[in-house]
Amino acid sequence: MAEKLDGKTLGPFTIVRRLGAGAMGVVWLADHNSGVRVALKMMNSGAALASADGRARFEREANILRQLKHPNIVRLFGIGKHEGLPYYAMERVPGETLADRLERRGRLAWQEVVELVTQLCAALRHAHDQGVVHRDLKPSNLMITKEGVLKLADFGIAKDLDVTQLTSAHSAVGTAAYMAPEQCRGVAVGPQADLYALGVVLFELLTGRKPFQAESSVEMFQKHLGEKPPRASSICLDVPHFFDILILHLMEKDPDNRPPNASVVATSLAQIQEKINTLESAGVNAARSRRMDRRTGAMPVDARDKEAARLLRGGKSRRRKGLPVYRSGWFVSLLLCALVVVCGSGLWWLFGTPSAETLATRAEALLASGTLDDVEAVLSLDGPVQAFLAHHEDASADTPVIRRIRAINDWARTMDAQRILRIHARTRGNKLKVEPSDAVAAKAFAALDREDEGKLPEAALDWQALAGQGVPWGGVAAFHLTDFQKLELLLAEFDKRWQQARITGRLPVGLPAGHPLARVEGEVWRGLLAEDFGDSALAYHLFDDAKKKLAMEHLDAQFFQPDRLARRLFLLCAQKTRLSAPADEPERRQGIFDTLLAKNQTALTPVERATLAGLALVYENEPGFEVRSRAIRALLPEVHTDP
Repeated sequence: MAEKLDGKTLGPFTIVRRLGAGAMGVVWLADHNSGVRVALKMMNSGAALASADGRARFEREANILRQLKHPNIVRLFGIGKHEGLPYYAMERVPGETLADRLERRGRLAWQEVVELVTQLCAALRHAHDQGVVHRDLKPSNLMITKEGVLKLADFGIAKDLDVTQLTSAHSAVGTAAYMAPEQCRGVAVGPQADLYALGVVLFELLTGRKPFQAESSVEMFQKHLGEKPPRASSICLDVPHFFDILILHLMEKDPDNRPPNASVVATSLAQIQEKINTLESAGVNAARSRRMDRRTGAMPVDARDKEAARLLRGGKSRRRKGLPVYRSGWFVSLLLCALVVVCGSGLWWLFGTPSAETLATRAEALLASGTLDDVEAVLSLDGPVQAFLAHHEDASADTPVIRRIRAINDWARTMDAQRILRIHARTRGNKLKVEPSDAVAAKAFAALDREDEGKLPEAALDWQALAGQGVPWGGVAAFHLTDFQKLELLLAEFDKRWQQARITGRLPVGLPAGHPLARVEGEVWRGLLAEDFGDSALAYHLFDDAKKKLAMEHLDAQFFQPDRLARRLFLLCAQKTRLSAPADEPERRQGIFDTLLAKNQTALTPVERATLAGLALVYENEPGFEVRSRAIRALLPEVHTDP
C-alpha cells in the first residue's frame, strides 16, 4: 500500500511516506498545502470491509478531534476519503511518547511529573467539558514535543485498536492496566474513569512501574475491582508522600469518591509542589527523614503521614526510637525552624494549623460565591474540608463545627453534580454528549431534559423520586424542586409589577442596568406584557429568544449562582414555549396595537399611562411600530424606565 500512496495527493495533502500501521489503519507522513507536515491516518481496506462498527469508530475519532481545540490535544487538520476509505490528518508531534521516555529513563523526577501531568489535566478538563471521555489514557497515547509540551492523542478508537495481551510474566496487561473498576465491569463510564487512569499514569511516572501486576487481563480486572494500590513512596523511597494521597484519591474504587474533575487534580499538584518547595526552603528534607525512618522500621506509613503533617504545621514531632536524637530528622527540622523563628520569619504563622471554626468559615465563604472554581477549591486535596480532616483528630465526633464541615462537603459534591448536569445541558443531542455514570445519574439527566422541554409537572415528579437518593443527586433534586417553588414566586413578582404599574401609572424598574441578567429579564418582562396584551405570537418569540440567550450566555449562572434567578427565568421561558409557536399574523398584531392605543391615548388614568408605557416597551423594536413607539415615549417620558 505504501508504494501506491507515496507521492500521491489526497485533497490538500501530499503523501510523503508511511510512518506505521495498526490493526485498523495506516499512518502516513504527509504535507498540507500550507506547508505544514501532518500525520495522515487512513483506515485500511480489510478493516473497513470487515467491520462497519470499526469504520464508525474510526470516523468518530476524527469527529471528536474536530470538536477539541486545545494546545495539549493533537490538532485536526482535515477529514476526507480516498477510494472510499476514510482518513483524517492530524498534527504531527515531533518528539516522543511518554512511554518512550519512561522506557529510556526508567522513571521521572517528581518536578517533571508535576509539569507534564498538569498539562494533561488541562487537556482532560477541556475534553470532559465537551462531553468526551478518552477511555484509554496511558503513556503511549501522550506525546511530548521537543519544547516539553504534552499532547493527548488517540481519542475514541484506541481501546478498540489496541491488542490486550500479556507482554511478559508478571508484567501489566496492555490497556487493562489503566482501566477503572467501572470499565472492568463493562458499565457506562464518565470522566472519573479518565481520572482513575490518570492515577495509574501518575504512579507509573513516579515509580517506573504500574500499581498492579498481573499475568492475565482477568487477574488485572480483579485487582482493579478489589485490591488497594500500593503507595508510590513504598516503591521509590524518594517520592514525596503527598503524591501517595493524591494517587489513592484518584484510584478510589467508587467514581464518586475520586476528585470531581481534572482541574481539582491540577490544583492539588500545584499545592503539592508548593508544599515540597516550602519544606525544602525551610530546611526540612522530608524524603531523607522518611528514608531514615524506614531503616529503623519504627513508624508505619500512616503514622508518617501524620508526622509530615505536623512538620508542615510547625508543630512538635514525636520522639522516635532507634536513632540518636541529634541525628533524627525531626531534631534537625526543629532546630532549623527555631533558627528561622529567631530570625523573625514568622514560620509558625505560615504553617500554623487553622482552627476548625476557621476552616468551616473559609469553606462557607467559598461556597457562598457560587462559582465553580470556588466549589473546586472546597473539594481540592488542600481545601478546607481535607485540611479539617488532616489537622483535627476529633473528625469522627458529632460537634456543631463537624456537622458544618460535613454539610459543606455534601454541598460541594452536590454542586459538582450540578456541573455534570450543566455539561449534559450543553452537549445534549450532540454525538459527543456526556453519558450518565449510573442509573441514578441517568434519571437526573432525564429530569433535566423534561425541564428544558417545559414539561415542569413531569420534571417535578422525576425530581421527587430522586429526593431520597442522598448526596449528591438527592441534593441536586432539592435544588430543582426549590426552583419550581421559586418560579411561582417569580411569576407572582412579575404580576405584582404590572399591577403596581396600573396603580401608579409608571412601569417599575426591573433588575439594575449593570446586572448580568438585566437584558434577558427585560425580554421576559416584554414577553409577559405581550401575552397580557393578547399578542401570543410576539410573546412566544420573546420567550424563545430569552430562552436561547439563557442557554448560550448564562448556562453557568443557571446551575451555580446561589439565587438561581437565571434558572427560574429559563424555566419560565421553557414553560411558555412548550407548545409550537403560534402563527405570526402581522395584521392581527397591528390591530392589537391600534386598539390598545385608541383606548388609552388620552393617558388620563394610571391604567392608561401604564398601558401606553407597556406598548412602547413591547413594540419599540418591532418592524412597523418604531415611530409610534417613540411617539408614546416622548408623550410619557416620566412613566417608563427600561429595566
